[in-house]
Amino acid sequence: MSGAIRMGFVGAIVIVLGRMAARGKLPRNLLVGIRIPSTMRSDDAWRAGHRAAASALTAAGVGPVVTAFIVGAKRPGADRQDALLLVANVWLIGWIALAVAQASQAARAANVNQRVLGLGVAATA
Repeated sequence: MSGAIRMGFVGAIVIVLGRMAARGKLPRNLLVGIRIPSTMRSDDAWRAGHRAAASALTAAGVGPVVTAFIVGAKRPGADRQDALLLVANVWLIGWIALAVAQASQAARAANVNQRVLGLGVAATA
């Protein structure tokens, strides 16, 4: 049961971060968010990447939260609980992988736009 509680807590955090990202309320930082080179290049790239990934981040958190409720309500045996937690982990990782891909693509586009406009990011030769 404690694994389900942890999984539900992680899912809730990911949902909150996804909603913050959708509203542009997740500032560039070194602690949370999609911290890949393309999103870390500028504030505009960070915002663009996180806005693009917001729905996938939110979806990523839903599976673990639902799993935690199912485990809490149904109290399955240890084997079934382990299987449910495995499914929740695969769900979480799959949606986060999609979110990272979406963030990377949007951030790279924002970085290209900044280079074209001559803003914030050093121009490449």
